[in-house]
Amino acid sequence: MAYISIAKLKKFTGEEDDTQAWINNVTKVITANNWDDARTMQVILYFLKDMADSWYYSLAQKPQNFNAFKLEFLRYFSDNNSINCLASTFTTIKQGNTEAVTTYLGHFHRNLHQIQAIQADYFIAPQILNQFIQELCSSILQQVCPMHLVNLPTAITHARDFEAAKLEANHAQAVNLVMNESSDLDFKLKQFSNNINQKLEGYLVDNRAIYQPPQQHNDLGNMNCFQNQSHPRSSTNQS
Repeated sequence: MAYISIAKLKKFTGEEDDTQAWINNVTKVITANNWDDARTMQVILYFLKDMADSWYYSLAQKPQNFNAFKLEFLRYFSDNNSINCLASTFTTIKQGNTEAVTTYLGHFHRNLHQIQAIQADYFIAPQILNQFIQELCSSILQQVCPMHLVNLPTAITHARDFEAAKLEANHAQAVNLVMNESSDLDFKLKQFSNNINQKLEGYLVDNRAIYQPPQQHNDLGNMNCFQNQSHPRSSTNQS
């Protein structure tokens, strides 16, 4: 029997795919192409990839028709797809360089609890511990990583302690910087004031050299001298 396909399927890996959307699309393709169960199962198996392909071949009893396949498919991938998405998000949670450990820990725990609510043993304790430590910001990671910690609560305590020490050191550095800048400003102001005073003194000296006030004379003596010179006959007559 020859089959003509007018609609096509997309591959399904089971990792980040939308399970319900994919199976809905399969139903539409089957109807559009008018496939029977034999053709449907033949095509579906071709489009199952990676984890989805492994899942199908791990089934002890293979579904013989689309309805049986759909039941098993949704039973496994509806929950599994959700937990895989959460796990994918969990492994990308990182502490930002300016983010507090408490904030990072909140995102970390919230996502972890969502995963554990679906499957408690999805991540084992060493994986959780390693994930928390490796995604700390670099300055805290450098302090925590060499300690070879064995449980999450201890790692959290040490991360918070190093963060507190880092903040205290940054605060002390900021205070010293302000004090140094203040001292430097005082020195510059004094230096500026001295320069102004020196220039002002130089200005006054230069102006004294340019402007010399007239000398004061004995006006009375000058007048007598003038009178004696002006009336020589008067003195003769009196004699």
